[in-house]
Amino acid sequence: MSDSSARSRSDAATRRRVERLERFDAGNHTVAAFCAAEGVSTANFYLWRRRLARANPVPTDDGPTVVPLRVTTGPAAPIELALPSGGVPRFPADARPELIAAVLRGLEDRPC
Repeated sequence: MSDSSARSRSDAATRRRVERLERFDAGNHTVAAFCAAEGVSTANFYLWRRRLARANPVPTDDGPTVVPLRVTTGPAAPIELALPSGGVPRFPADARPELIAAVLRGLEDRPC
């Protein structure tokens, strides 16, 4: 058997497993019920879900979020930052950027 035909069979098997996991995600069955209906063991289901997740990692949202910034002229107003958590820390208009960055880093490290 040639390498290309073995690779083709392997690719087809992987596609079937991906389609199976997509069917599971689209439904509302338990893993046990889904596997019984599909004729596969739960161990096989979990094995391939783990393997395929490692092969195609989901991007994480670890990076900074870019937000619009509006700069206005006029009297110096306090600096307010709207955080994703809903908090709004306020700093004096003349606050050093290093201070603001340090406070934000401290907020990120705070446990839930």
